[in-house]
Amino acid sequence: MTGGFKVTLRWMMLVATGLLLVSCAGAEPRPTTTVSHPAIPLVTFVFDDGNDTDYLVGKEIFAERGEVACSAITTDWLNTKDHLTTAQARALQAAGWEIMSHTVSHPNLRSQTRAEVDHELSRSKEVLEGLGLNATNLVYPYNKNDEMVREVASKYYRSGRGGANAFNTGATDPYFLKSFTIKHDLALMKAQIDRAYADKSWLVLYQHEIDVKVRLTHREGTFVRGETLRLSPSGTEARYVTRLWCPIYGYAYYFVPLTGTPQPGDTITGATSGATARIGRIVYNERAQLAEMIDYIHRNYPDMRIVTTEQGLDLLGFPRQRHPDKKIETGKASGAL
Repeated sequence: MTGGFKVTLRWMMLVATGLLLVSCAGAEPRPTTTVSHPAIPLVTFVFDDGNDTDYLVGKEIFAERGEVACSAITTDWLNTKDHLTTAQARALQAAGWEIMSHTVSHPNLRSQTRAEVDHELSRSKEVLEGLGLNATNLVYPYNKNDEMVREVASKYYRSGRGGANAFNTGATDPYFLKSFTIKHDLALMKAQIDRAYADKSWLVLYQHEIDVKVRLTHREGTFVRGETLRLSPSGTEARYVTRLWCPIYGYAYYFVPLTGTPQPGDTITGATSGATARIGRIVYNERAQLAEMIDYIHRNYPDMRIVTTEQGLDLLGFPRQRHPDKKIETGKASGAL
């Protein structure tokens, strides 16, 4: 190859490269998703499993304070003992609560095949939406998930919530939203709220049935699971749940406080069994703790927002996902924020 030909070839390559750069100059870059950090801190309360205390107790706690929460429903447990009825779930949604999917049968999704996971997630959504419940977000049972589970979740939901005891920001993977379980330690829970406010992050808190744990004295007879309990002189009415042995307290008794606030010294009478006892100590009262957590936010951080999962995703700027096959939005518009 002669020297002149080499020069000519290099010149032609330079010209071609220049033309290519000019032609590409007006091309738009590949779209990317940018998620903004919230300007204000957020808190979300989620009640897992779809226990009927979401409606019987939780709805009143939040309504009295002008707030709402989320109920994550396991569809096989709908309309079963101590779980939400369809009417109660619809009433929660009508009151502004978000209904979330919690699968069909509450399995450990990490132990399942891809086909089994797909069934649990797609069928749960189908059942809930067939009942008129807008299930756009998911809670993984036991917080168990992995890359495969999250990938399947992205086919049907806008987000999936796990555990990890961490806060969320705009950089969080929406299919691995972080959360903390609500502990029976009010000082600890207030400290987590303080941290979320200071960091302007999103704190997701979850628990299950809303109940009271007490130590009893002067017990006569045996309470029957599910019976109504009447407490005097506080005037509290409750539903008996069970008793469990605790190495620290001995036998601890659990009941759902339907009305009123139980007090040490109250006499408990079972409406069916006729059994009686006296409250010696209240180990914890989840109804009272939830109320105090909301009141703490209102008193100390009036600009902190208590939001549903859907509202939190909106405020963080996460996009509304489209089903890859049906091409329909899975993130429906949330109510007033």
